[in-house]
Amino acid sequence: MSKTAADRPVRVLLVDDDRDDFLLTRDLLDEIPGDGYTLDWVSDYESAVVAFDKCDHDVALVDYLLGARTGLDLLAEVRANGCKMPVILLTGKAVWEVDHAALGGGAADFLEKGRLDATLLERSIRYSLQQRRYEAELEQKVAERTAELERANTALTDADRRKDEFLATLAHELRNPLAPIRNALEIMKLAQNPDGAAAARGIVERQVNQMVRLINDLLDVSRITRGKLELKLETFNVAEAIEASVETSRPLLDEAHLVFEVRPAPRPLRVAGDRLRLAQVFSNLLNNAAKYTEPGGRVTIASAPAGPTVVVTVTDTGVGIPPEVLPNVFELFTQVDRNLDRSQGGLGIGLALVKRLVEMHKGSVAVHSRGVGRGSEFEVRLPLADG
Repeated sequence: MSKTAADRPVRVLLVDDDRDDFLLTRDLLDEIPGDGYTLDWVSDYESAVVAFDKCDHDVALVDYLLGARTGLDLLAEVRANGCKMPVILLTGKAVWEVDHAALGGGAADFLEKGRLDATLLERSIRYSLQQRRYEAELEQKVAERTAELERANTALTDADRRKDEFLATLAHELRNPLAPIRNALEIMKLAQNPDGAAAARGIVERQVNQMVRLINDLLDVSRITRGKLELKLETFNVAEAIEASVETSRPLLDEAHLVFEVRPAPRPLRVAGDRLRLAQVFSNLLNNAAKYTEPGGRVTIASAPAGPTVVVTVTDTGVGIPPEVLPNVFELFTQVDRNLDRSQGGLGIGLALVKRLVEMHKGSVAVHSRGVGRGSEFEVRLPLADG
């Protein structure tokens, strides 16, 4: 007994203008063992179009001759209307041209009424339904693949856009220090006293250090991407890496006129990792907080045990992160707000470095923000050495 996926009788629509053919078809379906089929009958072309539009049936048996129209005409019209119900074309005699046209027009099968019996009819219906299932599965796979390709194309387009923005930002960031360096060199040439020369050298040193940081970040990204970055592993108190990061980021935090606080863990928390690279992770997070927090705001770095891990959080009261940006903040070349007028705007690679370095330490990093103007919190989790 044939059943659909819903375990109900197969609903058959017969389109035929001859009542005797309807009675014959009904009897043939009744001969099939079980109660696997129901039959509805329409006798004219217009009623058939309405029945197809409702899509209430699983398969249709359509007579080739329907008054002044043909079953091929009906098939073409319902297919144009988007109906994908399997159609089996019936004819009074076998004509090769009609058979060929029926299959070419999208019919599932072509049967000659004079040779029709219950076995042949059931086989044809079963074949038609199976073919439709195959077609539906293929259509689903094509739709899923198309959506996947569209997502990939969108991601590539976004990556290309961010790359272009990064290159423009890189040119801007590398050019910015050149003017003060050039001016400082002129001052050094003209300076008549040691203090003036020392101040000029200080300008050159700060700007060169900024360029060195940018270039080092670029080199680190390149090394990680190519799998060339190696960690120098040792076991140490994570507070040592935090202390080193604070020492590195303190000038930027002070320059931004922020209230800065370190909240140490209640006990030593030992991790296995690269001391310098973890200091780089925490320093990048502190620098990011300094860049996006207005003067007078607060930045806090804290550490605490959490089961088998140590959690280091960097919290700020800065500009916050829009919800639509949150999923992408750790991707290369992503910046929270490219319109912010900050000399330390950066290249959008610091947080990407943070994520990759933390993952190399078998840890994880997450970000939380309640929205624009409501600050941010970055959370780094690392496995304890004795956890």
